[in-house]
Amino acid sequence: MSFSNPKLSKDCLWQIFEIITNTHKSKEIHTTLFSCLLVNRQWCELAAPFLWKNPFINPNLHNKNKKLLCKIILSCSLLKDTTVIKKHIKKILANSLPKLKIPLFDYVSYIRCFNSTEIEMMAHLLFTSEEWIHHKDDYYDAHSLINDLWKLFIYHCSSPISFKNVPFKLDTNLFVIGKTFFSRITELDCDNSEKYDQELVTATYKNISKICRNIQKINVDRFDRDNEGLAYLISNQKNLKEFHMVMSERVIYTNIVKEIRSQSNSLTHLSFKGEVKLPKDTFESLIHLKSLSLKLNHECGIRHHKEENEVLSSTNILRALSDSFLPNLENFYLKYNNDVSVPWLQPLHIFQKLISTTRNNSLRKIDIDSKFSIYPDTHIHSYIQTISTFCPLIEFLGICYKDTIYEDFEQLLLNCDRLKILKLEFIKEPLIQIEYDDGEGNRRKYTKIMELLADQSPDPLFKLYLKNPLFITKYNLWDFLDMWKNNERIPLHLELVGMIEVKEDYDEVFENFVRKNILSKYSAIKGKSFENI
Repeated sequence: MSFSNPKLSKDCLWQIFEIITNTHKSKEIHTTLFSCLLVNRQWCELAAPFLWKNPFINPNLHNKNKKLLCKIILSCSLLKDTTVIKKHIKKILANSLPKLKIPLFDYVSYIRCFNSTEIEMMAHLLFTSEEWIHHKDDYYDAHSLINDLWKLFIYHCSSPISFKNVPFKLDTNLFVIGKTFFSRITELDCDNSEKYDQELVTATYKNISKICRNIQKINVDRFDRDNEGLAYLISNQKNLKEFHMVMSERVIYTNIVKEIRSQSNSLTHLSFKGEVKLPKDTFESLIHLKSLSLKLNHECGIRHHKEENEVLSSTNILRALSDSFLPNLENFYLKYNNDVSVPWLQPLHIFQKLISTTRNNSLRKIDIDSKFSIYPDTHIHSYIQTISTFCPLIEFLGICYKDTIYEDFEQLLLNCDRLKILKLEFIKEPLIQIEYDDGEGNRRKYTKIMELLADQSPDPLFKLYLKNPLFITKYNLWDFLDMWKNNERIPLHLELVGMIEVKEDYDEVFENFVRKNILSKYSAIKGKSFENI
């Protein structure tokens, strides 16, 4: 009896390629999918759409490859088709790129993500290259080529998803004929566009806002003014869920923030970076917000805990946070852009109030850059107790530690029994250590906090990041991992970062516990910060 080789069905392969695309980094995705193209025809047919979903994703693509990409896109017009745009482009190519070959697939139909800057660049590179044959009295120029590329996309890409950098110089009639195409865009990246006239920028955003009303995610990169057109675009969305913005200095985005608040019924994710200046009522109506991320310049903070009760300016982000009510908040992230050695801090009482306004134990992630060493112990106790009380279901916690909060921290570990990832930054002051005999006549010390982590950490905990653990020696590390093993916990991902004495004998300990399946992953890197995590 002969048996045929088992084959995966198309549906199964499609799901595998989807997983690859959604879980890997862009470089890994391309490498893997290129390999899949070479397996057989079926794999090639199924992998090609994923590979061409976003052909503009690599900004470091060499000019030669950008020209090749443009040629392949144009070559799709040579496929059998009766549409006017393909006939038009086919005629242009017959005169200017006569050696262009018919492609294997209609790659244009696979594209879902568009980058207008990259599209303009590749068109200019091809048009000004020796490959493009120019003719006397030819009206056709680089701008014509860019418009034809967009016509090709408009007529032959049925399901566009994202748009990076709005094409401000695109002929306005294309927004009209491309109404269906642009109306399907769900993600939009807006650049600063300083090279363009601001009136043109405003007018373009107003034009596309009449068509693009289904955008769910907007990313804004450092606009140098409170652009009326962008505000109008935000106000016209039916179901905006995410808004992310890098803010410029000395600009108060009154109009933009006002329209963000108008999206309160749908908005769930919000992030700001830079010198953030917001009206004090920014968060008042955002009751459905689930994720709030702030990466601030130090000017947004205060220098000493005694300043906590001082009157903050009406545009200070802390003033906006202190007046906020976010009952459905699940993730709260706050970090600094600048050198962390600068003694700015964020007042704990504002964070306590924010945490206490959440309902139904909604918070799952708290990651706040706040230096406990300059706070009175009573403030820190109250802050830790607030987390223990209002966040029993928390899964990710970033927090500072010093020995004066040992008992509060122990209670937090007991209460928050679903904690999976813990980022612990040690304040540079003496840590409680206890001497013991190692059984071979040697007196050693272990640190009480490490014993607590090994004995009382919640069962689901599998990632532990320790910043500035200056006290950790080879023996401390061995004792901690030995206790972790004796408590029969799941394999641990352990990273030591920041101010540490990196020793070669750490590797001996790490590798020993990897072999025993106590450690799943490890590293000890001097100078690395939590920003990389």
